[in-house]
Amino acid sequence: MDLAGKTALVTGAASGIGAACARRYAAAGAHVICADVADEAGQQVADETGGRYHHLDVADSSAWAELAADLTADPGRLDLVHLNAGVMMGLGDITKMSDEDYLRIIGINQHGAVFGLRAAVPLLEAAGGGHTLVTGSMASFSPLPVDLGYSMSKHAIAALVRSAAPSLAERGISLNAICPATVGTGFLGGNRDRLEAAGMIIMDSEEVAEAAMAILDSGLTGECFALFKGREPEPFPFATVPGSDYRSRR
Repeated sequence: MDLAGKTALVTGAASGIGAACARRYAAAGAHVICADVADEAGQQVADETGGRYHHLDVADSSAWAELAADLTADPGRLDLVHLNAGVMMGLGDITKMSDEDYLRIIGINQHGAVFGLRAAVPLLEAAGGGHTLVTGSMASFSPLPVDLGYSMSKHAIAALVRSAAPSLAERGISLNAICPATVGTGFLGGNRDRLEAAGMIIMDSEEVAEAAMAILDSGLTGECFALFKGREPEPFPFATVPGSDYRSRR
């Protein structure tokens, strides 16, 4: 996809998948707004890509409103939004999950996507349409007992994408999720070598960024693309709900 002359917003852009996608979108010609709370690292990515950095707590709806107002004034348009910011908690015992734990992971992983779409859609629509992409996970499709909060919030991303996409399509805006298997980001806590030695297949963030470009160029919307190392992203085949066609059988 040629992004020359386009403006892209990437959250969680200071590291990992977000940084890789910011660099990839910039390489395709986009002016990239790098958003994060890690100011020094985020500014560095913005400098590398020729874009600009914006401090943003994605769980704060008022911060999203402020960013939308800033973008409306300068550069005055938005063409691509990649809602990538996310955290893991590493907690598998529901009785040990504090209110603070719960609100943090839901705030960043789930509310961040909802607030982001709500703020970005008017700008995208004003530009004549555009693309939105949310970073999900294999945990969007299957349970993750060692991190139940992460899996719960990433399941919500799949539901959000599939539910919001039809109305956004009427406005000329695509909405998809990219759902990679294990990626070599800070989430691994420096254990990549040990995990690979144990047989785990881990992909690099740059491979996710290339897949993101393929998804944006696919012409599809409302899909949750599963991504495995060395393979093209593929829409996940969600099962039909039993009895969902009951009206047609009456």
